[in-house]
Amino acid sequence: MRDHDVTGLTANELKQTKRELLASLALVRPDSPARVPILAHMSAIDAELAERSADRTGELPGSPFALILAAATVARW
Repeated sequence: MRDHDVTGLTANELKQTKRELLASLALVRPDSPARVPILAHMSAIDAELAERSADRTGELPGSPFALILAAATVARW
């Protein structure tokens, strides 16, 4: 099976590629075997975007991790 490595793409490139894949999927017949690689690539993009979103959770100001980190920093003073 071919690996769909999308880690080198920027967030904008991932979103653009997903839009293009959605357009391709709309043109393919529902029973076409061409849907398989399109769906696999879309799944890889979704997973990468989800992973990047999860990685940034601690950076967001109000996220639980950021609040715990801030409290721990204050407690050390």
